[in-house]
Amino acid sequence: MTRPPAPAGDQQGIATIEFVAVVWVFMVVVLGAAQFGLWWHAQHVVLAAAQDAARLAAAEDGTPAAGRARALDLLHAGLGRDAAGATVQVRRDGELASATVTGQLQPLLPIGQGIRLRATAHSFAEHFRPTQASP
Repeated sequence: MTRPPAPAGDQQGIATIEFVAVVWVFMVVVLGAAQFGLWWHAQHVVLAAAQDAARLAAAEDGTPAAGRARALDLLHAGLGRDAAGATVQVRRDGELASATVTGQLQPLLPIGQGIRLRATAHSFAEHFRPTQASP
């Protein structure tokens, strides 16, 4: 003897409940992956800005002001509006130039105060040393 099919009323709404349960997990995974990608990009922009600032400050005719200006240009080009609160500190002490760049990345969802970005780079100062004339 076969059992008659269950009435349609027993399963109504199950698909909606399953969709609601699964869509939240899916959205968290998608937004998490997108936020990670944005952080990855922003962190590399900050690192590149610090490296370029240290390189320009370490050049023989370079200055910390030139390095700072270049870092700010790179931050504005790579981070857009998130670069507004970034700070750049560049120093040149005799043989070593260093640059530290810090900033905040705004999250996709308005949760928390943002993701902290920080990078430091060092470069040896360039000095022109003419070759000795051989007799």
